[in-house]
Amino acid sequence: TLEQPAPAMKASGAGVPACTWRRGGLATAACVAAGVVIGVGAFLLAGFARGIREDGEDTAVRAAPSPGEGRGLVLEGVTAERARSLRWYVIDDQVMGGRSQSAVATTDEGWLAFAGTINTNGGGFCRCRTAGDSEPLGIPRGAEAIEVTAEGDGRQYTLTLHAKGSWASWEHDFRPEPGAVGTFALPLRSFKASWRGRVVPGTLTPSDVTAVGVGHSLNDMYGGPNLHFGDGPFKITVRGLKVV
Repeated sequence: TLEQPAPAMKASGAGVPACTWRRGGLATAACVAAGVVIGVGAFLLAGFARGIREDGEDTAVRAAPSPGEGRGLVLEGVTAERARSLRWYVIDDQVMGGRSQSAVATTDEGWLAFAGTINTNGGGFCRCRTAGDSEPLGIPRGAEAIEVTAEGDGRQYTLTLHAKGSWASWEHDFRPEPGAVGTFALPLRSFKASWRGRVVPGTLTPSDVTAVGVGHSLNDMYGGPNLHFGDGPFKITVRGLKVV
């Protein structure tokens, strides 16, 4: 399991002005004000990131539980009871100043519908994932792959796996043909550890997985460009997720 420590706050250094204290004058006041702004900003950013990592339900990322009396897409082949009624929420590039937007909902059939609009002007991703990182989903020892059954639009999507306490996610790409339903067997050993679109060192321990997600991003699972990504609307309907 890969863990990335939260960035430490420093009194001076890159991005933080070092203060030279003098008696009186506007320089001291300006320096104090700058320090307060930077300190508050770092505190809020750390809290925001921690909220996403710990429980995935921070209001800043527009939590969107599945409607219909808690009914949702079932993750088959695992032991956790909550996997029978997964709740999903979205995280778009707006959290980093982008303009893309998306929504997630459960269809009458119990499928996951994930749709939105990509705007590459200042951004480049829309994602959704399951809420809650308090306990593993119960992927059994010896599991080899996750099967995704989905209907897409020709764009390339990514299945993501998340573990409690990890800043990285593990990713594997798949691409449903436009208007067609396909099943994709994604080997667990082939998932790549990723942090902010870059591949990082890390080994996936399936029993530690606490959440799953689906994303559409300008980067593929190897950190290179997604050749089936661009501005405009997208939609994918995930009909099934099964650990095999």
